[in-house]
Amino acid sequence: MNVNEQRILHIDDDPTITRMMQARLAQHGYAVDELHDPTCWRGALVNGGYRVVILDIEMPQLSGLEVLQQIKQFDIGVAVIMLTGQLKMNLVFEALGYGAEYCLFKPADELRPILEALEASFYRIDHWRSAGAHAARQMRIQKKTSEIKSKLKASAATSSSIVGQLPASFEWRRFEDYLVLRGALTPEKLEIARAAYARSVKPIGQIALQNRYLGVAGLMQVLERQADTQALFGETAIELKLLTPEQVEDLLEKQQHLSTTPQDAIFTVGAMTPVNLNRYLAEYLREMEASSSWAVPSPETTDHHHQVTATL
Repeated sequence: MNVNEQRILHIDDDPTITRMMQARLAQHGYAVDELHDPTCWRGALVNGGYRVVILDIEMPQLSGLEVLQQIKQFDIGVAVIMLTGQLKMNLVFEALGYGAEYCLFKPADELRPILEALEASFYRIDHWRSAGAHAARQMRIQKKTSEIKSKLKASAATSSSIVGQLPASFEWRRFEDYLVLRGALTPEKLEIARAAYARSVKPIGQIALQNRYLGVAGLMQVLERQADTQALFGETAIELKLLTPEQVEDLLEKQQHLSTTPQDAIFTVGAMTPVNLNRYLAEYLREMEASSSWAVPSPETTDHHHQVTATL
């Protein structure tokens, strides 16, 4: 802490005492400003920006205890060190009760108690200033995080609202091919997104094992039969009477809940934003509805169409 930050306001009606204190504390790096009229403390604090005040208790114009109370009401963060020439413990307890950091006795022939009080006061102020800055920084981070989460939720809500309106015959992979055809998605990004989606989908057999619908032996039995028949896992488990249709339906619901959707995989790998995906999805739905077909034209077909149009 530099000297400019170690500025102190000394309030005492006796100029001899304030000047002596000013000279002695200057030897230890403190800059002390004098105030002999305690009724002017507010203007001095506002204009000087002092964080530490040395205050005499016995003053004719205004009691130091009254000034102490007023200072604490004005700014509780100002550290106040009281000085008194009266050896009365009730004054000490009263000053401490009003919020004084220390109450020391005059005459201050021994400067060490005052130096220790000043050092502790400035240390406490620095500590709380750092804590306040940290709290403010954390609040800014929390606010920014909340804003990002809100935007993500809004994007997810927009995405789900469109996806929820898809017809039963809608095929997502055809739409992905459409995105590549339109140049909205590169084939490389699409492969990465599909790989990410494949990794996120948990097999229904794994979910059945984790939820103890099946044991290891039952799981192996279903997988062996499934390899021979090429049937779905759920159908095979029902056929072997290892699972009921209700249990298979529950497992399929759990699988959907645990897995990332194909559109989420596209967002995750950074291939597209939700806004762009929804825009292309809306265009795709309009085109397919207009053509009454849910088949995506191949690039070769599209090129041929353009050639025919140009010839005509």
